[in-house]
Amino acid sequence: MTKIDPFTRTPGVAGQAYIDNGIADEIINNFCSEESNKCVYKITGLRGSGKSVEYSKVIRAIKEKKDWLVYTLSAAGDAIETLIAKMNMESFLNSKSETTAISSTASLSGHVLSVEGEGSISISRSFTDNDRYYSQEAVLTDLIKKANKKKYKVLIGIDDISKTQSMVKFLSIFGSMILEGLQVYLVVTGLSQNIEDFSSEKNLTFFKRADSKEIKALNKYDIVYMYEKLLKVNTEEAKRLQELSGGYAYAYQVLGSLYFSKSDAETVEDILSDFDRILFRDSYDLIWRDLTPAEKNLVKCIYESKTGKTEDIKALMKNPGTYSVYRDRLINKHIVDGDDRGYLKIQLPRFDKFIEIWG
Repeated sequence: MTKIDPFTRTPGVAGQAYIDNGIADEIINNFCSEESNKCVYKITGLRGSGKSVEYSKVIRAIKEKKDWLVYTLSAAGDAIETLIAKMNMESFLNSKSETTAISSTASLSGHVLSVEGEGSISISRSFTDNDRYYSQEAVLTDLIKKANKKKYKVLIGIDDISKTQSMVKFLSIFGSMILEGLQVYLVVTGLSQNIEDFSSEKNLTFFKRADSKEIKALNKYDIVYMYEKLLKVNTEEAKRLQELSGGYAYAYQVLGSLYFSKSDAETVEDILSDFDRILFRDSYDLIWRDLTPAEKNLVKCIYESKTGKTEDIKALMKNPGTYSVYRDRLINKHIVDGDDRGYLKIQLPRFDKFIEIWG
């Protein structure tokens, strides 16, 4: 029989190899609790850290609950327009008793709302360019209110969010609905710098202050256990694989998949070239391009120092006075771990080799 690989590199899917970090469960429990007032969560972390996996778990779990309506929106699209369209597809919003037709004498630049249904009533309205009968905010707020009256809570999900004019407008309307006391919830994922871009918007204070959950390195004991279980290897071999993965979720999946597919005659060393190629191409190239020249220089100095000590890193820098600024930026981008006072670590596996070749 053909063996089925339990590991996956598909974003948002972890499959059998999923290692639970508790983040999704925390969000689900708070959203569903009558005692909790939390209605917005931001899931942050490095590329390939598993943000979309936790996001997907939240979306799928709440979709299964009968008193919830769940809508996922594209970060690049028109969030308001799409959400209105999706909500209008719900059966409880369809009117079976009347047909409303709105006609317009306005020019092509006017605003026209068309509503269709079944029934015997037909209403026609005419308006000019100066008359405003349609507002996206009013329509969306009304749809949420109708959902709430039907005892539905509404969850909106956005994966890999970034600042656009459309998204700023959507979040502003969302904040207004929260102030109205509507039962509407939001979960997003994104790189920290992309989420922080919204902080400059004065009317999005609620989003800035919302709970943020950072995806950190996977637990080493969980990784060893899963490698033993799914790859049928002994503890020593599983620990060796765990050390190569560095706790980085994408590396954990890639290495597991390569090891699962290798022939019995091949060793770990035989799959390292493919491991590097996939990590470099699919993850590290994007991570490296997101860094500024000064941030890249600090990363190089961290590796060149060998020790990771602050004093050794500063000794290699052209301008050591900027150390604190760029250290904080790299920590915020989840590239660097600064938990040990006086030290900096980069936990991305084989990232030093990537820099040596491509940096």
